[in-house]
Amino acid sequence: MSEQKTPSDLERGMKMLEYLEGGPWPSYVKELRKTKYPIEAYAEGLAKKYTPWLSGSFRVRYVFSGILARRSRDGKFVEIHFRTYAPAGRFYSTSYLRKVIEVAKKYGIELLELGGNTGALVMNMIAEKADEAVDAIRTIIGTDVGGSGDTFREFYACPGPALCEFALYDTLHAMDYVRSHPAIYRYLNTQMFPYKIKFKFSGCPMDCATANSRADFALIGTWVGAPEVDQGLLRKMVEEGKINPKELVESCPSKAIAWDEERKELRIDSSKCLKAMNCIRKAFPAIKPGKNRKIALLVGAHAQGHFGPKLGRAVALLDSIEEVIPFATELVNKYMELAPRRHRIGDMIIRRGFKVISEVADKTLPNKPRGTPSAHLRISIAAVLTDDERKMYEDWSRSLVREYFGEG
Repeated sequence: MSEQKTPSDLERGMKMLEYLEGGPWPSYVKELRKTKYPIEAYAEGLAKKYTPWLSGSFRVRYVFSGILARRSRDGKFVEIHFRTYAPAGRFYSTSYLRKVIEVAKKYGIELLELGGNTGALVMNMIAEKADEAVDAIRTIIGTDVGGSGDTFREFYACPGPALCEFALYDTLHAMDYVRSHPAIYRYLNTQMFPYKIKFKFSGCPMDCATANSRADFALIGTWVGAPEVDQGLLRKMVEEGKINPKELVESCPSKAIAWDEERKELRIDSSKCLKAMNCIRKAFPAIKPGKNRKIALLVGAHAQGHFGPKLGRAVALLDSIEEVIPFATELVNKYMELAPRRHRIGDMIIRRGFKVISEVADKTLPNKPRGTPSAHLRISIAAVLTDDERKMYEDWSRSLVREYFGEG
């Protein structure tokens, strides 16, 4: 009796891909087959239930940052990732995208990443064509390769005033201004730092760019005082049933809002307002951000680090984006002087204390109010967990404490 042959991982993986190509839904496997992506490596990874790829780096002439690579575990396939600089807000013109596609087809595996957290446009290229691809990116597309290694990573800005009524400053101008400033531009492709540095620009405290949880330098639009309330318009929206004033009161995290039922007026205590924007989102345009607008500067956030993830630390409230350059350049110099290898600015703050930051702020921002809108802390957390989820985890942790240590 002959032995029955066990299907190989590759054979099982290819069967799985056939299944994923069936059905009434759009199939990403069908789309992958149209490209030069090594589908066999992907299939084998599916069968084994772990990634078939090993990460690494790749050296290309005249490029000092920006080249990451991954190799299949069997060594048969290599692809390299070029992180190229993108327009602020990711506003790509049709002609620009056509040039990107032209280069991706000629020198790459015909896959692009347009929406990653890096903010960069990522092009997956063929290793043997790397040198030619760099020249093509610079001459055909008109951008450059960078954004990886111990340098400035790609800058990222929310669409700001181009698309959002809540934007409190021009994030697109801010990103272009900072990235092209000579004090910053000289470091874009130069491995000078102990580790990477990120700038992110959010137009309002909702922080759609996740600046306060992922950026060494976070610049977030805010205002001083209470939100502006158009009582007449608000009263009309309440009468039309568009707004429930009780919901506005209950959704305020700091209980800064009160509703006068007799006068049909909303009162907001500016001393308690956390800039959470719950009331603004529910009642816009009857409730708007205040007119005394600022840019909150926070530093030291990142998702991964030697001492765990960190939110940004408050530095100052700025009147214009130009004011950040002296502070940033001075802090970068301190960072290069004081931080050990592979430590971010947030790690440096843990090791050296916030005094390092405050001394730089005193020197470069002597007349700026210190501190930050405290709502940024809440909004950044809420971007990951909802209020209900946070309450669930809080209740769960308290139940564990009671179980192991009793009520006391």
